Amino acid sequence: PASCSPDRIFKVVFVGNSGVGKSSFIHRFCYNRFLAEQNATIGIDYQVKSLMVNNMQVALQLWDTAGQERFRSITKQYFQKADGILVMYDVTAECSFTAVRNWMSSVQEGVEDGAVVFLLGNKMDAVQREIWNVPKAEGERLAKEYKAVFYECSALTGYNIVEPMLHMARSVNI
Repeated sequence: PASCSPDRIFKVVFVGNSGVGKSSFIHRFCYNRFLAEQNATIGIDYQVKSLMVNNMQVALQLWDTAGQERFRSITKQYFQKADGILVMYDVTAECSFTAVRNWMSSVQEGVEDGAVVFLLGNKMDAVQREIWNVPKAEGERLAKEYKAVFYECSALTGYNIVEPMLHMARSVNI
């Protein structure tokens, strides 16, 4: 029925190094569960999630990109016409945080004006086990440098999964 069709559709692209939790985050957001066994994304994967935002039915097209270097040129093509970009790193892996600058450069080259950029530090559940290599202040500082919205989250526990997505939907729905 027509009442089920969304008022707006937004393209949201997830990027970041392999293993930072992009697929797990999307799965947690769409299905509210964590998959312990997650294979590396090959090329691009895609999910759609509908939400009510500001009394509007919104569909988020969630584009899950492969983090490996060999897929970088494919990934860049998906920035075109993107309404939002989520750059993700693993708070327990400093190398994934260091790589954020390269991802942000790719985003800046390929994204169109008006797209909203978020920086997400994933795997906050590991902080309880004291495996924490990237302090929150570092993430906040880098996000500010790139004029990105910052969140820390955990796909494993569900911490801060819905909040950044609602924030994203509201930001692109202006």
